[in-house]
Amino acid sequence: MARAERVMEILQDMIHIDSETNTPKERQMELYLQQFFSHLDGVASGLIHVPDDNCQRSVVYGLVRGSTGHTVIFMNHHDVVDVESYGYLRDQAFDPQGLYKALERAPLSEDVRRDWESGEWLFGRGSCDMKGGAAAQLAVFEDYAAHPGKASLIYLSLPDEETYSAGMRTAITLLNELRSSYGLIYDILIDSEPNHKEQGKLVAYTGSVGKILPVVLVQGKPVHIGCYDKGMNPVGVLAHLIAATEGSRELTDSCDGEQTPPPAWVYLRDRKERYDVTLPQRVAAALNLLTYDKTPDDVMYVLLEETRRAVHDLQQTMGSDLPVSVCSADELLQQAAAYPGFDVFYEAAKQASFVALQDGRSTYAEETIHLLEQILDFTGMTAPMAVVAFAPPYYPAADSLSFPTPAFTGLLEKISSMMDVRFERYFNGVSDCSYCCIDPDFDEGMVEKNLLLWGKAYPFDLESLKKLQIPFLLLGPWGKDLHERTERVHIESVSQKLPHILDTIISYVGQAEL
Repeated sequence: MARAERVMEILQDMIHIDSETNTPKERQMELYLQQFFSHLDGVASGLIHVPDDNCQRSVVYGLVRGSTGHTVIFMNHHDVVDVESYGYLRDQAFDPQGLYKALERAPLSEDVRRDWESGEWLFGRGSCDMKGGAAAQLAVFEDYAAHPGKASLIYLSLPDEETYSAGMRTAITLLNELRSSYGLIYDILIDSEPNHKEQGKLVAYTGSVGKILPVVLVQGKPVHIGCYDKGMNPVGVLAHLIAATEGSRELTDSCDGEQTPPPAWVYLRDRKERYDVTLPQRVAAALNLLTYDKTPDDVMYVLLEETRRAVHDLQQTMGSDLPVSVCSADELLQQAAAYPGFDVFYEAAKQASFVALQDGRSTYAEETIHLLEQILDFTGMTAPMAVVAFAPPYYPAADSLSFPTPAFTGLLEKISSMMDVRFERYFNGVSDCSYCCIDPDFDEGMVEKNLLLWGKAYPFDLESLKKLQIPFLLLGPWGKDLHERTERVHIESVSQKLPHILDTIISYVGQAEL
């Protein structure tokens, strides 16, 4: 069978497997990959279970040993987003042929209709994000296992990429162990996420944006609305804070002419359980903030300053001089530690949050807010205040060009000579590549002290990450409309062009003996 046909056969098999993210259905893809590797001679493979995972998911890997330790890593994720966007077509979402026929009568945009009529695109959930790239990688891995060369090759397939990246956080330790056990040198990691095109050129990436999720809990002074001037409405504080920061270009990060998407508040709730005419006691919000160079220390400083400004602005509006303190979660914990029995109480509270997360009854942001409230309740702190904390997930910004090597630069030049591609510095869509490399001098103290669920509820081995330092490329097939019902991948790109590039990368690493 020609390899282009083999890629499409594997891809069809993968799409037919419903592996919706953050569900036990992801394990169906793990079983498929296990069976695939079991038929390949000379391949070391295995499953590494994600610790304390309520869906009991695993990282799947295969390893082909070359004659040298110089190693290429093919990385992908086998989960997909849900099919709600398909509406009445959801039953065909995992059936490319059935979906193609059903789309004939569906209302489609001009661009989608043109692609549908061309016959050059494969539609279906996961075709683009990212079973297309995974299938191309697997077909190349299969061929290489039959005829290994100088380079060693790892195939790494991850669960949970679309949610909290529990798979890649688990793989950090696995990759260090494989390197140590087999004497490997990690020269390049290829994450074949789909790429889009601009002016006829595929856009690939040498870095991946960072992400941090600050949570702000504001405690006011609840009074009857008839006595408004004697109280402090926490909703007002957050309203000023959100108005000043939502979509603010001043809070974006920039690098080499590229800019992060602006900050977006993604959660806002008052904590009242029922309506009455009393001002709310507490209100909380969470902010999605993307970074290139900004550190968690920078983010905490900015959020504390912006929160103080929001308090001041509301006080000016009200003509109030009621004191409102502003602090970080770490500072709150330091104050709470002076209360007898706090350590025992706090460990029990964190364990309860872990259980709630395991049961699927809560989210990281909600449990972070709940912990802050419990701390205030335990200590009896009732004065107006605002607390800034961090909630999971945390993605460090990763940049392969921050430690460029002649081999990596040479590989970029080689790929550029083979295809119409433009390499940009950062992928702004957030990816598992955030866990490939990090500044060895990165101080994790600000994250560990203010991300209250750090540890059992949100395991993250930053020390192991510091040891990895793997240069990577986000380089995959041409795809469109990922996460939409018209998600599709270009057939020639995924079945012919991408495998050829992957072959070249393996050969380059092996021949160069970097």
